[in-house]
Order: sequence, then structure tokens, then C-alpha cells
Amino acid sequence: MKKVLFTSLLVGGLVFAQPKVEVKDAWVRAVPPTSKMSAAYMIIENKGKEADRLVDAKNNLSEITEIHETVEGKMRRVKAIEIPAGGKVELKPGGYHIMLINLKKPLKEGDKVELVLRFEKSGEVKVEAPVRKGMEKEHMHHGH
Repeated sequence: MKKVLFTSLLVGGLVFAQPKVEVKDAWVRAVPPTSKMSAAYMIIENKGKEADRLVDAKNNLSEITEIHETVEGKMRRVKAIEIPAGGKVELKPGGYHIMLINLKKPLKEGDKVELVLRFEKSGEVKVEAPVRKGMEKEHMHHGH
């Protein structure tokens, strides 16, 4: 489990409070070698006193990285995910997730994916997510 924590900055005697964002339990779904897409999941906790938003993501193993939400069995791209102050959001199969599109190589169990998550207030958070098997019966229906 990898945790990243941002704390307050002291600049010229003034304190600039940054939201305290932690990313936990990140993982990427193992897919068949013929698949060009996968998804990343995790829990994002905001221990700060202000809401923050996940606004972008990138990774080292796909050409395109997008933030998606599954609604009524169909996936759609979203511009951001709100992380409430003192709250958490779970990115999980059937809900919010990060799509890895046009994989550069097949993903197999045991591989590691380097994700960089960009938050509106907290900036960039780097996460290493292991590849593992997910719920096999869930199918990816992709609609834009």
C-alpha cells in the first residue's frame, strides 16, 4: 500500500494549506494480451479542510489516459472527480475509474503501472499500481 501525503507550506511567514490527499490500494486490471484497454482503481482520501478535484491522469503503459464513470452499464468520460473535504472517493469496477487506452504492451499479473494523478489544488501525485485480476464477469462497455 502506497500513501502520498501533502502538508501545509510555510512561505514568508504565511501558511498555505494544501488539501491532504492520500491515494491507497491502487491497482490495474489484468486483461487478455489482445486487449488494448484496461482500467485503474484506487481509493482517494482528502484529509484536508477543502474539497479537491482529480482533473487529469497519465501513465507509462498506454497512449491515452482518461477519467471515466460507469452509469447504467455504460462508461463515459468525465472532466473531474470531486474529492470532498474530510471524505474519500473509491474508484472501483462499476463506478469511477481511470481508463488506460491503446496499451503499449500486454498487461499481466505482477506488472506495475506508474500513474500520475493531477489534482486541482494538490498538484501531481505519483502512484505505483500493481496489475491484478479483477471481476472477470464484468464486461467493459464503452460509450462516449
